Amino acid sequence: MTGNTDDLSDSKSTGNILNLFKNSISIYTAFVLFIFALSLYIRTVLPYDAVFRGGIVGFAADDAVFHMRLVENLLENFPHKIWFEVFTLYPNGQIFHFGPLWTYMIAITSLILGAGSPSLELTRTIGAYFPGIFGALVVFPVYFIGKGVFDRRVGLLSAFIVAIMPGQFLSRSVMGFTDHHVGEVFFSTLFLMFFIMAIRLIKGKDISLADIQNKNLNKLKLPGIISIFAGIAFGLYMLQWSSGVFFGGIVAIFIILQYIIDHMQGRSVEGLCFVSVMTFLAAFPLVLFFFDPRNSFTSYKYSYLHILITAGSAIFFLLLGLLSIKMREKKIEKIVYPSIIAIIYLIGLIIAYIIQKYFNVRLLESFAQFFTIFQAHTGGALTIAEASPPTHQMIFGYASYPNNFGGSYPGIFEFVSTYYIALLAMVAIGALLIFRKWEPEKAMFLIWCITMFALTTAQNRWFYYYSVNVALLSAFIGIGILDIAGLKDISNRFRTQVSTPRSLQEFLTSDLPRHLLTALVVAIVIMVVFLPNFTIASRSTVGGTTGSDYYLWHESLTWMRYNTPDPGLDFDAIYDRPPAGETFQYPDTAYGVMSWWDYGHVITYFGHRIPNANPFQAGIGGGTNHAPGASTFFTAQSEEAADEVLWNLGVNNKSGSRYIVSNAYMAYAILDVMGVWDEHDWSNYRTWAVISGQEQPIFKQYWYTSMEGRLHIFDGDGLKHYRLVHESQANPNTRGGNEEKRCKALYNMLYNGNLQVEDTGYVKIFEFVDGATITGKAPDGTEVKISNSIMTNQGRLFAYTQTATVENGTYRFVVPYSTLGPIPDETNFDTRPIGPYTITSEDVSKTVDVVEQDVLDGGTVTVDMT
Repeated sequence: MTGNTDDLSDSKSTGNILNLFKNSISIYTAFVLFIFALSLYIRTVLPYDAVFRGGIVGFAADDAVFHMRLVENLLENFPHKIWFEVFTLYPNGQIFHFGPLWTYMIAITSLILGAGSPSLELTRTIGAYFPGIFGALVVFPVYFIGKGVFDRRVGLLSAFIVAIMPGQFLSRSVMGFTDHHVGEVFFSTLFLMFFIMAIRLIKGKDISLADIQNKNLNKLKLPGIISIFAGIAFGLYMLQWSSGVFFGGIVAIFIILQYIIDHMQGRSVEGLCFVSVMTFLAAFPLVLFFFDPRNSFTSYKYSYLHILITAGSAIFFLLLGLLSIKMREKKIEKIVYPSIIAIIYLIGLIIAYIIQKYFNVRLLESFAQFFTIFQAHTGGALTIAEASPPTHQMIFGYASYPNNFGGSYPGIFEFVSTYYIALLAMVAIGALLIFRKWEPEKAMFLIWCITMFALTTAQNRWFYYYSVNVALLSAFIGIGILDIAGLKDISNRFRTQVSTPRSLQEFLTSDLPRHLLTALVVAIVIMVVFLPNFTIASRSTVGGTTGSDYYLWHESLTWMRYNTPDPGLDFDAIYDRPPAGETFQYPDTAYGVMSWWDYGHVITYFGHRIPNANPFQAGIGGGTNHAPGASTFFTAQSEEAADEVLWNLGVNNKSGSRYIVSNAYMAYAILDVMGVWDEHDWSNYRTWAVISGQEQPIFKQYWYTSMEGRLHIFDGDGLKHYRLVHESQANPNTRGGNEEKRCKALYNMLYNGNLQVEDTGYVKIFEFVDGATITGKAPDGTEVKISNSIMTNQGRLFAYTQTATVENGTYRFVVPYSTLGPIPDETNFDTRPIGPYTITSEDVSKTVDVVEQDVLDGGTVTVDMT
């Protein structure tokens, strides 16, 4: 008897625990946690081996490496960070526009886990994990938005879709892609989640501003707290990306529209007024902390615009709320309210115009400049991959299924892409709002989706934002299809009818055809949503975020760091921003490194040197005025024209660049892109020709005679002021490198060339020098030749030659290579001539050595050939 009592007691105790567990954690919670784990697995576990390889952390090679530069500098100077960067855009330096949040989060996490003194290895490991973790965290706000706007099933499916959807959001949230983009998506989605929660909380509640005066906390507490959370999330979003002020505009459109609808229908706007004011006021202190009045009204730096969007919007929404209240009290015609809002807007534009015209505050220009991030680009800017309009492949490769199986599917298959499903969902939600019932949370959601979709039509970069919308919209349609198939009814009957194995059997056989149809629909959804997306997502992340060329850049620029003169600046220091209208005053020891703008940040981070151009699209030059910069240098059609570009960039009576860094991608893939930035025609560089009975693209002469061609393809052969000082290993398996042999073979065949058809260094570093003058007497009118064999650090041998015609009995050469090796405190080159120069005139041949100092100072060596 005692045993039975114990069993009964244990059973009741266990039941209470289970009930408590069921009440606190639903099955949906378990599913969301599973989805988070799956998302984290795809983003961090699969790419782990590719990111942590050979003792080097594989960060994405553009902005991600610069974020780590900021983090490491912050740890040296905590809590102060870089706002003006002297290690970029020589000879000017650059005011920095990256938001501080990403930098501080990685640095503070490193300080905590490193017990106040984190190692560089720990810091870089944490930095590599950050995008994967935040990408996985996005599933939570996505779930709650889906749940709040629709129901829990939509929330669950949308979280699942965004976790496994291939495309720009996935690629920017993989371990190693330590850029701020994934943080933008997380905090903007979190902002919308809390704001939608807040407007749902005030639905049907008679909240008035009098409740604030009366301190009616029962009504105000929860909406107020959630609104503050929304504001904090909005503030954090702007600290993640300074131009994130535009999200305030999306919410403002909804608020004003909802104000007008509520007022016209005789409803109080006071609840929405309370939520709006609290939200924008909560964001205000966060941006105020980083506000700098020197930034005027710019969107990409913390300025008066951020104050206007936060505190200014809070005041504006409060005034509009009070206006509605007073108009209702005085029973003024309802149509007057939207008319007054329109008049206020017009007056605001007039005031902005007056301020700009008479007080020299470029307010309207700042707004116009701000909106360029949403507009389609032209000219060279159109070649920026993320800023170009979306292509068919982007649409059906980044935001689609079932096309993600990897094939190309025509016709009807394209119309089951999430791209079109999302459009269908927006139309359906709009119809529900107009013809069935207006629901503020759905209206807010729809305005957000329409805005993000519109942005993607101009620049494909917005797909990483729009992926969240696509996931939610697709889930809405997906659950709708399943409901039509009867899943909702079946699930409701299952909960009420099934309690034992026998009742389960009876349930399944009671309406077997319907159950089979529902199972078929569910299977199709799994086949369409899960299998292709998960397969492609896994395949696309396992290789990490870097290509094989990343390690060649790392090797070459690490060599540059330790084998070229110190620029005379402290890499770990923070330098003050120069006064308005002035540039940073670099020491005489500083110099620039010329490369294409894509590679500016790796030059800073790996090489600790100062690039002339960077991935902020700064220092490119070109345009209608052919301004000096990377595009005009690399596409120059003569050495003299290229020299002029460097001298025009110079300060302190020296050229703007001492070193030039090139890679095979520049030389064999994007030289025509560089030309477009300098207003060249694409057709100058490539054409089509029939070779061996097959039409194929060929490089025109213009390609080979450009400065980039002379340097990288020809190794600087014959140039007077440029010498190869280091090259990486060859890489014929990456874009650019895979074209090297074909490019050289075409030159030999089409232009009677004599290039050695071989793979050479993927990255090549050249030095710009005065060059040593070799001169002397020789028979008038004869041809003199100077030559040498250059051995690279990779053991590759190539020829360097020049020829000259004797005039007035004198010949003259300017040569860039010294033959007796490097000297202290200058370039410690490991690519050099194998012996002295050989000078030949008719049947006379002589050799001569050249010392390094003569090459650097423009010294003269005399060798008579008579």
